[in-house]
Amino acid sequence: MELTSDQTINFLNREIKKEYRSLRNRLQSIVFDHKFLDEQVKAVFPDYPIIPNERCGVWYCDPKDYLQTSYFKSTDGHTNQWDFSLRRLNFHLLPALAASGGIVVVDSTRRGKRMPDALSKTVPIWCAVLNSLLLEYQGLEGEVLFCPPQTVSEFEFERIKSRIPDLVAKFKKMNILTGADIDRLFKGKILRPLWVFPGASLLSSQRDPFTGEVLSQKWHTAELENFIPVVLCTVSYQCQDGVDKRHGFTYVQGAADDHELWAQGLTAELFWKHISILSNINLSDQELESFVEDKIHPQEPNSAENGLSLDQILYTDILTEELHLGKISSNVHLGEHLVKELRLKYSLVIILSNTVTLSEDEAAIKIFKLQSECKKSSKALRTELIKICPLAEAYLPNSLPMLVCCNTGKDMSVCVSLAILCRNYNVGSWDLNVQQSIHKIDIKKHLSKIITKLEGRNVNPPRASLNSVNAYLM
Repeated sequence: MELTSDQTINFLNREIKKEYRSLRNRLQSIVFDHKFLDEQVKAVFPDYPIIPNERCGVWYCDPKDYLQTSYFKSTDGHTNQWDFSLRRLNFHLLPALAASGGIVVVDSTRRGKRMPDALSKTVPIWCAVLNSLLLEYQGLEGEVLFCPPQTVSEFEFERIKSRIPDLVAKFKKMNILTGADIDRLFKGKILRPLWVFPGASLLSSQRDPFTGEVLSQKWHTAELENFIPVVLCTVSYQCQDGVDKRHGFTYVQGAADDHELWAQGLTAELFWKHISILSNINLSDQELESFVEDKIHPQEPNSAENGLSLDQILYTDILTEELHLGKISSNVHLGEHLVKELRLKYSLVIILSNTVTLSEDEAAIKIFKLQSECKKSSKALRTELIKICPLAEAYLPNSLPMLVCCNTGKDMSVCVSLAILCRNYNVGSWDLNVQQSIHKIDIKKHLSKIITKLEGRNVNPPRASLNSVNAYLM
């Protein structure tokens, strides 16, 4: 029986969607785009740290090539929503910019676009706010906003530019970074975004026009140039309908985007851990899916009896003398040896995780079944804070500090620490001082101080978790 035209179109659409969601096609596309970053971009900017932009950018960057990530959201650059986010300050990047004289932020975008709004507008707005503070301190005037003209129209550029003074005023109210700070850090230089992507003229100028070979001469800022480059790298190339079948697989533009829809539980961390197998172009979808399924099964809990030390499962930051923030490994069983180590270091340990277990009840080690990056836990946090905060406050005057930790060190532990700080610390000095009233601006200031304190780390609690903190405190 012959297919009707409608049936044929529906069949083709199903096949296209199948190819678009194929695990093999997605992973091969990521590997292809990584080669562009590794062979072309790094060759031209070898001295600048690679900074993958979460969540998409981390898939394209080998973990051995970076120490930090950024979190610039495209939504802050969407038309009529241009914003300088006080939750996503990304100030942990400032020391790297100052020390290296520039950075390379890596991201990607889906079909139909040359670069994501995060790189074409969000980061430029971030730079513009900092540049404005710097020039104001210097008593100078000059251009503060730079956007790619091939992506951002002149009309939109002018509208964004008109928003910058309001965004600067909003940030000033936080009183956490001044023009003097920026001037001292950057030695008087402004931040200047530069854009690279497959086929970008900036990269082409560094290649032999006849052979296409990358020249050994690297890009550099002239000594007299009064700016620090923020190189914004889009690793995926723009192709019609977002797919290209010329490479022995179906190339998907921005393949790493929305990994929940195609990765079948695979994470960027697991991808790079098993890159030798997952990058094998000869493996079928079925073989890749079977391999991934084997790797994402929950592991048996690790235990002290297996020889793990506290340093192997726990990373900590000091917020105040009394309050430390931590990241504890998933699937950890705290046996007698680990419990003893924790009790020697901390007066109280608050663990927020569904996967960490204890051999027996310990008065000074409390586990709350709140899982980071889980919407259900984000909502449940409000109720749990009623129990957690009074418990923590009973231990604050102790000679040993307390520890609040979760499996990411970015979500639940940050929010619980934020609630403790808001209730018990002066927002300006972070001295112990029980607060009689808490306002929304105080919560924002405390969060900003946490983000600034965790130098080198990207911290961005989900909105749902922060809403629970606000609801509890106010």
